[in-house]
Amino acid sequence: MRQITKDIQITIDGNPTGFRLTKLDAFSGVTLLRLLMRLEEHHPNPTMLDLIASLSEDELRSVMTSVLNHTEVLLPAGPHPVMTGNEWGYPELEHDTPSCMKLLLEGIAWSLSGFFGGGRSKPEAAPADTAP
Repeated sequence: MRQITKDIQITIDGNPTGFRLTKLDAFSGVTLLRLLMRLEEHHPNPTMLDLIASLSEDELRSVMTSVLNHTEVLLPAGPHPVMTGNEWGYPELEHDTPSCMKLLLEGIAWSLSGFFGGGRSKPEAAPADTAP
């Protein structure tokens, strides 16, 4: 069976916090891939940060919302969505840019991981923040 989820841990305010990433749906994944292909026209080996920097404000909002809609925080009561549509499901992240960027980069790398096999370089993601 295909694995479409991945559990990660990032540190927020000194506390390890678990999250579950779900690969993007096919339409969102293809849109993201098209943005990456457009970037490769100008950068031979783009990183994830190059991709983020090249996006217009609307594209960035769309990609970030899509990735965070496919992310859940792992709470003691069970998984809870980080975003639902354009609304924050986990408001603790609304003003936490570093944590949202980590989740965005991890989500992009996870969703596009299957596209970069055999001889083609995989875009770099920021290193995952792991708890000791």
